[in-house]
Amino acid sequence: SVQGRETDSQKGEFIEVVDFLHLLSDLVALLSDALLREEILKEVELVVNRSLGEDGSSTTASSKPGALPELKEEDLEEKFVKGSGAGGQKVNKTSNRVILCHLPTQVRVECQDTRSLQQNRKIARKRLRLKVDAFINGESSRTGQKATVAVAKKAKNKSRDKRRRQQKKKKSDQEETE
Repeated sequence: SVQGRETDSQKGEFIEVVDFLHLLSDLVALLSDALLREEILKEVELVVNRSLGEDGSSTTASSKPGALPELKEEDLEEKFVKGSGAGGQKVNKTSNRVILCHLPTQVRVECQDTRSLQQNRKIARKRLRLKVDAFINGESSRTGQKATVAVAKKAKNKSRDKRRRQQKKKKSDQEETE
């Protein structure tokens, strides 16, 4: 089927990208600066691991469209810090600000929307899932798809407004000639 051919070509492109990243890591290993070499190798390893799922398949191909990635508790680092800003003495004296970090991707989220620590924890987890989804899936993530729809809608409205202005100008030009 046509769908089968598309996935075969996608797998081929995916394998080419992974091979390229492995080749890049071989070249980086030749760098003389040890700190730079380690930093680049960590980035390459992160991209390869992000591209490959647990079973060796592509993470974007195996996940359902629109589904957010599940976060494992052992992959999260959670800190509670004293809040600041609006909210009065309650916010300034209690540790109600949540800093949540997803260790495999190093994606970090902070939340201090409410005075309640538990509500801030829930909100931070939701935001972290969205950010990890955007980090892993890019434009095919939930936020990426919303942005694509917004850009398309803006372009459609702009072209409609331009067409209306042109029609209005033609109409006024015709009235002037009469």
